[in-house]
Amino acid sequence: MLLLFLAVFALTACSDDDGETPAHDHEEGQFVRVLVSDQDQANYYVVNPHEGTVETVAGQYAAGRLYTSPSGRYVSVINTDDNLATFFDSGIEAHGDHAHVKGTPKWALSKATASRPVHYYGKGDNILVFNDGEGSISHFKESTMHTEAEARVFDIGDAHHGAPALFNNGTIAVTEKDGSTAWTLPERVKIIDMNGNTLHESTIQTSGIHGEAGNGETVLFGSVEGILRVNQDGSQLLIENPESFGDEWIGTIIYGEESETFIGFDGGRGVYEIDIATNSINTIEENANLSAATFDWEGHHLILVYTDGTVKVLDGHGFGTIASEQLEINFPAEGSTGAPTYAASEEFLYISDGMNGSIAMYELETLEFVGTLALPGKPARMALMGSLAHDDHEH
Repeated sequence: MLLLFLAVFALTACSDDDGETPAHDHEEGQFVRVLVSDQDQANYYVVNPHEGTVETVAGQYAAGRLYTSPSGRYVSVINTDDNLATFFDSGIEAHGDHAHVKGTPKWALSKATASRPVHYYGKGDNILVFNDGEGSISHFKESTMHTEAEARVFDIGDAHHGAPALFNNGTIAVTEKDGSTAWTLPERVKIIDMNGNTLHESTIQTSGIHGEAGNGETVLFGSVEGILRVNQDGSQLLIENPESFGDEWIGTIIYGEESETFIGFDGGRGVYEIDIATNSINTIEENANLSAATFDWEGHHLILVYTDGTVKVLDGHGFGTIASEQLEINFPAEGSTGAPTYAASEEFLYISDGMNGSIAMYELETLEFVGTLALPGKPARMALMGSLAHDDHEH
């Protein structure tokens, strides 16, 4: 596998003046890893792009959804239908401008077996997973991943398709089902403490909420009527949808940490900046072929993917186009099984091929093809873990 990957690098990298191939120009940082779940098997693949290797690690269930922890060391693995939330340890601990290898990649001890875990949210040392089947939150701490076997679980109200978000002061904005609509989506948001006690009641009722992102002071939730803004002090307001939306609304919100930007995305419609300084929604681009939107690991670049395989890399501050290329991306003819997923470090973009069992790697700011890495199975989801640091310092 290593020889295959390095051979691809040698074929696709640019040559220097004396004709030799500087493959190192295309290497990822030594502390970046990619964790990949398998569609059909209870296997997880630890990809080391720097070395071009793949390690297979046995898990409990297939097709886990993956989320990078706040520190980057862990990936949360959520198996909704199997009622399990677990964590995978990259074995890499980041310390700002450097990183340490603390051990081998392995499963952490902590897990939760609550009913239908779905939405994940992490900030600082805390990680929350909302359990739709029982209206509860599983609370984990990164600092106790190898010492606490079970998550602390507390109830927040009626079961619903919900989501939590953490504020800087340790309180939680969490969705609330009041029963005013017939579907499973919640209508309200309240603020609670880490034991589930209500600190600030909801002041705005919507007709349905889905999608959330926060910056520590403010959390934005997508709702039928507009973007529901919930502040750490308990105040709430609605940012109205543009008139062009009609009956449509934004159900996916992401936040770029480095760019300090909230983005709303609606597949098949468009991508929008949600400006919390002016409480307005500004169109970045509307296009019926938009398929995905994501930030890179640091939240500096905004990456847009289209159904024809076009990928655009935008500056997360002003949304100017840095690169735009039509890439070879395999989309399933129908349904979501085998659909591509995306992850980006500060230097590279990774695109999975769920039908052929591989991951393609591109330089992020040029979209130059670097190489393809074959996997032992078919990827379902992937997430970055480890550290972007390039040095291993000794204390």
